[in-house]
Amino acid sequence: MKKHIKTIIGVLGFIVVAICMAMILEQETGVILGMAIGTYTRSCNKNVAGNSNVFLTEAANLSSVTVTSGEISAITMASGQTFQQVQANIDGVIRTEEGAGSRNNISYTHQVEMFFNRPSTELSALRDSLTAASSCGVLAIVQDANGECWLSGYNEIDGTDRALYVQQDNLNSGQESGEEDSQNVDIILECVSGYIDIPFDDTLKAGIIAGTAVFITYV
Repeated sequence: MKKHIKTIIGVLGFIVVAICMAMILEQETGVILGMAIGTYTRSCNKNVAGNSNVFLTEAANLSSVTVTSGEISAITMASGQTFQQVQANIDGVIRTEEGAGSRNNISYTHQVEMFFNRPSTELSALRDSLTAASSCGVLAIVQDANGECWLSGYNEIDGTDRALYVQQDNLNSGQESGEEDSQNVDIILECVSGYIDIPFDDTLKAGIIAGTAVFITYV
């Protein structure tokens, strides 16, 4: 009986020491060991699927990003560099985040998929440029149909080290003139990180949607 009591006391002592060490580590290093679950209020606004616009740039073109309260509040590009508007098909842009893992080991596969009609010299140039940029990575701003804007290929921990790359670049010419979805190019940009995409705050979002954001070159 005494042996069991000593074992229990030893285990409890270990737990107390572990908790104290964790608290000291957080205070001295600023490492956040956990995020408290907060309340969430359901929005009663209209929910529209799909995306309206996509803007791309090489990861090296991004100078800095400021994130305030979970939203991008400032973005600075390298001198003379901007995101470029890429006009995919209407209803031809898909942004996905697929989380997988267990307990405290979770990763997210990020994808930005774009469909384009009719192969052309200009479209070939875009495809070649995305392939060339994949070695150092690509960043994407996706404007969804609800009027929200998201930065994909960047997170606060990795920066641009886990940026998007070309995962798929397919052309299907079709066989007969009446075939649907023929003469289409399907490009998928992908990356894997431990963090979800970051939204832009209301001020930057308004500029992106209005076509006045200074860090974007519009068509």
